[in-house]
Amino acid sequence: MDSGAAGAAGGAAGAAPGLTSGLRAGYTAAAGSWAAGPERVYAPLAAALVGAATRPAAGCRVLDLGAGTGVAGHAALAAGARQVVAADLAVPMLRRCRPALHPVAADATALPFASGSFDLVIAAFVLGHLGSLGSGLAEARRVGRELAASAFPAGWAHPAKAAVDAVLASYGYRPPAWYSAFKHETEPRAADPAVLTGLARAAGFADVRVAAIVVPTGVSAADQLASWRLGMAHVAPFMSSLDLDTQARVRRDAAAALTGCAPLTVPMVVLTAR
Repeated sequence: MDSGAAGAAGGAAGAAPGLTSGLRAGYTAAAGSWAAGPERVYAPLAAALVGAATRPAAGCRVLDLGAGTGVAGHAALAAGARQVVAADLAVPMLRRCRPALHPVAADATALPFASGSFDLVIAAFVLGHLGSLGSGLAEARRVGRELAASAFPAGWAHPAKAAVDAVLASYGYRPPAWYSAFKHETEPRAADPAVLTGLARAAGFADVRVAAIVVPTGVSAADQLASWRLGMAHVAPFMSSLDLDTQARVRRDAAAALTGCAPLTVPMVVLTAR
């Protein structure tokens, strides 16, 4: 997602309203630092997802769902897509999309597009942001003929996460409530092959496949790893609340903690459906 604040209307256990507002605030705060940090990681992941789609993007009308700054949309254009529309609820993120992506502010569970508008829907790390995963898949099926979506597998971790979290905690950071709901409720469902298969079929997709792939991101330098974690939506509002000198100290401490850290290779759960 691109990991954008795609939207979540309704949801299990009452998580969605808080999740949606928190996500939107987080991604709004992250818009300024996204390109220098997380985007460097999400771009190769998006390219891998576009490449994994059952339908090649070449010549297609593509919806980049939960687009963020549009890395999946750019990957689709690079693969020869005829037209791309980037949809997300976080308008400041969309403002960083290039005009070629035709950015549209939209809720993933109530898309403002006619049925069958797209040949292919790309949802890069978006499904875990939806309070109603079934509604999001149903909308993707309504507006698109085929879907390619990705999620992080449950329990996936990289040493950079724990190292940066420890640095942040020393400055008083505590994860926001919406992030806890995301990590413990919605994200695990979006990575569960049985859940994905069942909900995708219920949404009307006849041919549903779930696979696991591993993607080397090329990100290995300590400062790049630090920028990845410090620019994420659950951290960006905290960083923005600090004065510039303190922000600089956090970045230095995070980079120092990551010296010698393993290069970032990311496992993905990939759903393809048509």
